[in-house]
Amino acid sequence: MQYEIIIIGGGIAGLSAAMFASRQGVNTLVISQDLGGQLNLIPKLENYPGIMLTSGELLARTLEQQVLIYGGQIIYDKVESINELEDSLFQVKTSSSDKVYECKALILAIGKVPRELGVENEKRFMNRGVSYCTKCDAPFYQGRVVATTGVGNYLVESALLLSRFAKEVYVIYRTSKMAGDKDMISALEKRDNVKYMPNSEIVGLEGDSNLKAIKVRDSQGNTSIVEAEGLFIEMGSKIYTDFVKHLVKINQRGEIEVNEFCETSHKGIFAAGDATTMPYKQVIVAAGEGAKAGISAYNYLQKLAGKPGIKADWKKSIGPQVYHF
Repeated sequence: MQYEIIIIGGGIAGLSAAMFASRQGVNTLVISQDLGGQLNLIPKLENYPGIMLTSGELLARTLEQQVLIYGGQIIYDKVESINELEDSLFQVKTSSSDKVYECKALILAIGKVPRELGVENEKRFMNRGVSYCTKCDAPFYQGRVVATTGVGNYLVESALLLSRFAKEVYVIYRTSKMAGDKDMISALEKRDNVKYMPNSEIVGLEGDSNLKAIKVRDSQGNTSIVEAEGLFIEMGSKIYTDFVKHLVKINQRGEIEVNEFCETSHKGIFAAGDATTMPYKQVIVAAGEGAKAGISAYNYLQKLAGKPGIKADWKKSIGPQVYHF
């Protein structure tokens, strides 16, 4: 099946790209393993302009409807490989379908996946006390007892932020000393509501409908129970780029390099969202980058057809003529 634009990823960046591309009447397909991506890790979203309070899941479903209204298509599958064909075409193969998809322009909006601890009940308490985004969820734990675990500056930043909101913060780490920025560690040591648990690791989570306690084991094999309503896991993130790294340039952090137009190093391939080199990993930024990628991909198609592109998604119809502003 052939499309003009294929977008890989159904998170905020991918859905925004699909909406802006579809609005131009372009035959657009989104291929994603799920709807929303990292949006599903946000039970309460308060910093999206124009919306007082929503959830990441609700925002994703709203965007899904907008994409479909403008004529875009969405399928749920895993992309296994991308190959470059002749005549400026790309071939996309998925894992659970015998269909092969082709397109003239490709947008990579694959996002990042937070690294998990891999302990008992971790998935059960996701968004029920377990969070992978301290910046997103710290304010919801005002005056409560929480814990955080992770590595390097991820952990230090998490503990610092939580100490501003929580009643008590347990910092759990495997090494004897915390690693990370010395100034941040010094600032954290001045907080009187932070308790350190070095040479320790989390081995289990307990609770009913929500997290209530954390099982911790020290280097001597002794276990203890920390009563806490929240656990923030800051182990960094991973990006799956194996299927496309032969086509685009990727930096040392595993991010896809893009310019101000969301263009990658390969002609006809664009990228947006947390998997790129954009500096701020925020929902609103990813949405803006997705919109930019959608417009850039459309302009690429226009250029292939020998037509002028657009600078903005504002248009007015006067009779049979459509004017872009």
